[in-house]
Amino acid sequence: MEVSNADRVVFPDDGVTKGEVVAYYQSAADRMLPFIEGRALSVERFPRGIGGQGFMQKNVPDHAPEDLIGRYQVPKEDGGTTVYPVVSSAEGIAFFANLGVITFHVPPVKVDDEAHPDWAIWDLDPPPDRVDLVRTAAEEMRSLLDQYRIPTMLMTSGSKGYHLRAKIQPSLGIETVSLIARGTAALAAAAHDDLLTLAFRKSDRGDRVFVDWMRNTPRSTTVVPWSLRPRPGAPVAVPLEWEELGSVAPDQIRLPEIEQRLGSDPWAKSEPVNLTPVAELVQRSLEDQGIELEPFDRFRS
Repeated sequence: MEVSNADRVVFPDDGVTKGEVVAYYQSAADRMLPFIEGRALSVERFPRGIGGQGFMQKNVPDHAPEDLIGRYQVPKEDGGTTVYPVVSSAEGIAFFANLGVITFHVPPVKVDDEAHPDWAIWDLDPPPDRVDLVRTAAEEMRSLLDQYRIPTMLMTSGSKGYHLRAKIQPSLGIETVSLIARGTAALAAAAHDDLLTLAFRKSDRGDRVFVDWMRNTPRSTTVVPWSLRPRPGAPVAVPLEWEELGSVAPDQIRLPEIEQRLGSDPWAKSEPVNLTPVAELVQRSLEDQGIELEPFDRFRS
């Protein structure tokens, strides 16, 4: 693919050019595609590099070739529609990289079945400069989820924290999966209230790790594994082995050293888990511990 403005520096502190970003996404596309294919894509674009103005784009660009980029229309609450791009090829990923996209985001559902997610996600957000806390939080969340027979995979966010992801069978409704994610987060926070919190406002968290369960709705999105993040150093969101938790910080793996990671997939042997029996177990545990989940709207909180 011919790259426009390939010499433009997009990570000014590191001298990384647009051409290098596009080349990375071309090499990582096969790893990324299973997480992107068939989903409504949102992208973070920085046409002048991360030192300039960036923006989140949900609507497919008008000039996107129809044979390369699909369209998925979603009504807006206030009228009109959002026409999301749907990518189904490595060429589609490279097309967006050439538009100045730094980061790719997707929801936990596919466009052909928005009612049934195939991923459950917990995003661990620590206080600034507290990698020690978020490592402990990841271990505690993993331990609790194991108790409910939810095997999780670990990923650096490329930012401050880690993501825990569970590949699930798309058999439960999105509301039930969201309840499982929120319920397990609440149970973990109740067991470790000095470490974990569900407080949405940063001012209410104190020196605790926020367990963000809100990635589990049709319109919520999470960074795609292997995506770059728009931060100095050109960090990458990378799948890890659990054994690497103590040695790999959330933003440690960066573009210059990512190529050696692309040769293997630590999640390759993961199989989707059936969460159907888990929903009742989580609900029973919440009732037993007297934990009531209040109605929540993140946009009004």
